[in-house]
Amino acid sequence: MKTTLKVYVAEHCSGCTEARNTAIRIKRDYPDVTVRVIDITDTGEIIPDEIFATPTYVLNNQVVSLGNPGPDDIVRWMNQPRTR
Repeated sequence: MKTTLKVYVAEHCSGCTEARNTAIRIKRDYPDVTVRVIDITDTGEIIPDEIFATPTYVLNNQVVSLGNPGPDDIVRWMNQPRTR
């Protein structure tokens, strides 16, 4: 299964500019990961119930960070074994 990271953001979120930039860096540094930035204020998608704040990072359907992660967190996520 391909690794997917969804980054949920909102228009008036103070940390979401950083989240968008973090998503760009992850996409650049981990080209085998599908990275999607989803603006919860401007989407036709159904937003999962576990998304109650922005930014929220969801890796393979599991919330891994409420708020922006540090570089060490990202490395840990990307190096953990994938069971799904």
